[in-house]
Amino acid sequence: MTTSTEPALRYSRIVRDHIDRGVGVPRELYLSDELYAEELDRIFRRSWLLAGHESQLDRPGRYLTVESGDESVIVARTSAGTLAAFSNVCRHRGARLVDAGCGLARRFVCPYHQWTYRLDGSLQGAPRMPDDFDPAGHPLPTARVEVWNGLVFVNLSDTPVESLAELLGTGADLMRTFDIAGTRIAHTITYEIAANWKIVWENAQECYHCNANHPELLKTFDVGGLNQDTYRETELVASSDRRVQHARFPLRPGALSLTLDGTYASRKPLGDFADGHPPYTAAIHLKPSFALVACPDYAVVLAERPLAIDRTEIRMSWLVRADAEEGTDYDTDTLIKVWNETNLQDWALCERAQLGVRSRTYVPGPLSNDEQSVIDFYRSYATLLEAEDR
Repeated sequence: MTTSTEPALRYSRIVRDHIDRGVGVPRELYLSDELYAEELDRIFRRSWLLAGHESQLDRPGRYLTVESGDESVIVARTSAGTLAAFSNVCRHRGARLVDAGCGLARRFVCPYHQWTYRLDGSLQGAPRMPDDFDPAGHPLPTARVEVWNGLVFVNLSDTPVESLAELLGTGADLMRTFDIAGTRIAHTITYEIAANWKIVWENAQECYHCNANHPELLKTFDVGGLNQDTYRETELVASSDRRVQHARFPLRPGALSLTLDGTYASRKPLGDFADGHPPYTAAIHLKPSFALVACPDYAVVLAERPLAIDRTEIRMSWLVRADAEEGTDYDTDTLIKVWNETNLQDWALCERAQLGVRSRTYVPGPLSNDEQSVIDFYRSYATLLEAEDR
């Protein structure tokens, strides 16, 4: 008898077979509607998703939304000063309470029939309901919310999952120096790419393409250093349903930061670097949806969201020290230059790849020695597909 796990297991076996043979995955992995539905349910619904930075939720009533597939979640600072996450869907007739984005509210009022919810998602009142109607029996469904280094995450799983602190804990020492909690968002760009989300993530896992495509990045990023002893990368940290990877980024001799000239983009160094800590750049990935790259003077956080089988949204935010002032301590154009140019180059490559894999003539070729992280990604991906239903 067919079970709900059979499609996911079938695709995971295909992935493992190809990766074990050292070749890329077949075209159906990028084109199958059946698989895309499985990915939304079995991977993204169960994964920790980046919501934003705590500085965006600095007082009661501040809120932001997280979108994933058909789901929308509100994350709000409550009247008690805590964080709460709950469904952005009215308990009456299902209308969205707020539009996607962020804002400030004293309470959440459904625009359809005026049901009113407190900042913790509990129902405060509903007009003209029967006398025996009890608002306490109709709170908004909640989602799990956690903060890691000032970054706010939610998880849409119906059952308990690993804590974010436990999951990312092995990278704590590497990232602690930057004090990401003591930053704020200086700039955000949301990109929409006409490519399957796995193609976008594959691209982020390797620098096989960098020499030919990223002139701005390579002014300070040392691609050759990726294979040197000075490039310190941890083992992939396995868990029941996802993978974590963290590493130092090698820079060219004399470069202090990932900028066009290797100098600081912001005059206000982050964390311990303000007290003279030797500069270094580091990254942490939470497959399949989050990455953080931190330099001594700024950081970037990236959140990936599938929009359709062949469309992906990437939201990148640039972080600076909380007291850094635009125009005095940093110039936004200089701050974003390297990563924005690199992103645009990458998205163009991803879109070319998506066009190519649609062809019936496409047969995946062997992976190079520079694509080990692509292999690691797909092993992680197969593990996520194989996780038990919950």
